[in-house]
Amino acid sequence: MWPFWKKNNFYIKEAKNLEEVLLKWTNKELTFYISDCFGYWSSKDKKAELQRIRGLDLDTVILSIARMKDIEEYTDNSKIIPGLATVTTFFVPQLIQYFAYGKLTFFSVTFGFIFSLVTLYVFSVNIDFGRTYRARAAQYRSLLEQVKSEMEKTS
Repeated sequence: MWPFWKKNNFYIKEAKNLEEVLLKWTNKELTFYISDCFGYWSSKDKKAELQRIRGLDLDTVILSIARMKDIEEYTDNSKIIPGLATVTTFFVPQLIQYFAYGKLTFFSVTFGFIFSLVTLYVFSVNIDFGRTYRARAAQYRSLLEQVKSEMEKTS
């Protein structure tokens, strides 16, 4: 059962082959694909997908590992978002209130509070997407690294 608040509109594209998925699809489509194959809510055969990964050549596996690391680094919000969220959530409304209204009024305090809540919500949603993309990329990267080590042992 999929949570009712999330749309079930995973990747619309169909994968012709796994190499195309790993090297040519966008980051968002790739993470949706990974979630669809290995996610908690997935009903797909995870062992069959692992066999598809094992069917790739070594160069594709290495490039895919690099792509997963790139996705992880690109979506790492841990260094930027907390400070930015703090500044925009707490200090910007005070500056708006000071420059626009001068003294405290009920309207200025309410406007600052609403602005803070909206900003916090936007940052929370972006942090959640970044966390999800990062987790999916890390999960798939670990599978790719496992397959790579298996390939290196056999050759």
